[in-house]
Formats: sequence, C-alpha cells, structure tokens
Amino acid sequence: MNYDNLDFDSILQEVYKAEDEGRTRPATKQESMRVRLAALSAIVRNMQEIVDKDHELVSAHNAHAQV
Repeated sequence: MNYDNLDFDSILQEVYKAEDEGRTRPATKQESMRVRLAALSAIVRNMQEIVDKDHELVSAHNAHAQV
C-alpha cells in the first residue's frame, strides 16, 4: 500500500459522517485483533523490505570494495 496516495483527512471525514449518521458499530474483539494483526503484518513486511534493500547495498558495496 502506498501511503503517500492516501487522503487521511478525507477518510476521517467519511468515518465521522458515518458515525454521525449511525452507520457504525463497535468492532468485535475478533475484528479488532484482525485489524491489529494486519497492521503488524504490514509493518513487518515494510521492515523486511528495508532490511533486504540495506543488505543488497552492503553486499554491493563490499563486492565493489574487493575489486
């Protein structure tokens, strides 16, 4: 997901409007846990990409230094 393309203010306004109109309900414990696990999974994927890119840069630098 590209967070740069998200309009958080617009999303929040939609949520507030839905709440005002009574179109929401409290999340169940299972739904809440699913959201938290999905967020954690996204964080782990993003961090793994950062680590992998860093490893590639270090490997390329070390290969260049040995030449």
